[in-house]
Amino acid sequence: MSLCRGLGDGARGGRARGASAVRMAARAASSRKGTALVPVANGTEEMEAVILADVLRRAGMEVSVASVEADKAVRCSRQVTIVADEMIGDVVGESFDLVAVPGGMPGAERLRDSADLASVLANHVGLVGAVCAAPQVVLQGQSLFKGRRMTCHPAFQPMLAGPKDSVGNRVVVDAGLITSQGPGTTFEFALSLVGELLGHEAAAEVGEPMVLPNDAEESLARFGDSGPSAVLGTTPSVLVPIANGTEEMEAVILADVLRRAGFRVVIASCEDGILQIEASRMVKIRADCLLEKVSGESFDAILLPGGMPGAERLGGNESLVRMLRDQKKEGRLYGAVCAAPAVALQPNGLMDQIEAATCHPGFMHALASPSEARVVLSQNCLTSRGPGTTFEFALAAIAILSGEESMVAEVAGPMVLPASFDPSRFAEKLGRH
Repeated sequence: MSLCRGLGDGARGGRARGASAVRMAARAASSRKGTALVPVANGTEEMEAVILADVLRRAGMEVSVASVEADKAVRCSRQVTIVADEMIGDVVGESFDLVAVPGGMPGAERLRDSADLASVLANHVGLVGAVCAAPQVVLQGQSLFKGRRMTCHPAFQPMLAGPKDSVGNRVVVDAGLITSQGPGTTFEFALSLVGELLGHEAAAEVGEPMVLPNDAEESLARFGDSGPSAVLGTTPSVLVPIANGTEEMEAVILADVLRRAGFRVVIASCEDGILQIEASRMVKIRADCLLEKVSGESFDAILLPGGMPGAERLGGNESLVRMLRDQKKEGRLYGAVCAAPAVALQPNGLMDQIEAATCHPGFMHALASPSEARVVLSQNCLTSRGPGTTFEFALAAIAILSGEESMVAEVAGPMVLPASFDPSRFAEKLGRH
């Protein structure tokens, strides 16, 4: 019996080594633009992890999202469940062009304490990136990059060792090491990683379709005096439906930011009987529930992420369309970002009598009354343009539903958003003071 077990263990070990060899060969074959490892843990900041994976994949890199936990599914800091591609133990010994470490607490501590990740970082010879708490907690916690210029989340800057001349910068590049400050700097951080590996032209090409913050653009536009009322005396509830092909950055930013405001956010899968969806850039997200479970509930807001073909799948879901029509009729907030205003809302009559709306530049031709503002409120319909406008989209929803400018400032501050995210502008445009 023991001999049989020994032979079986050996065979399993051989299969594991064989699987690793196959994985390495496949990665090498498909990685002409480079390979990247994004480790995740329970408590990882989901916006940072997902933005990193999405942007790097947009650049054509082969990205492995690897869990340091006992399971591929990790419960992130704002309770979004991401399902990793691999276990960290399966990639020890593999070579990557980039290891990019997201922050979040206690996720950064769990990454720091992973022996497998420590081995990967200690033996890594390529570019390293870290954001939010990770530069201080993970990199310095593992005694890496001593004496190097870094930045990190403002809350961790007092503990950050080394030169302080660049600590206030949103992104710091220092010879093979790139660090950044938080969720609101992660687009810049991810594009800096792309620029370092693939060149600045490649970074610009990746960044342009995401509709990133631009001080020259009008941030918010409101049409008409009517609109949804603030939710007073109770916790606002928001439904974020998702489907295969949903834009993962938009879905996760919506859920994370709204939960930071204390809202009850339900991420519901519109796939038939399937909780886990594969988003547009292959990030796997496990919904809180199926849409059918909450289709009879009333929500203070229903907000749709974009992405293709995800927006088409949302627009084709009869239960969701019925809920949206009820939302419109009863004057409660509903909205969409990216492709979803043009692909999911308008074909279902949900833009009728709406004075203006916006969407991703690639779909603007399909709107009856397009606006180029980054976020548009018309009656009780809120629309926005793309991944790079989703922070603004979520903050606008917070301003509308809470009725408090202070709530917008309270949520925006710790995320280290660009200067263009001015809470007073939300109050002025949306009429909430």
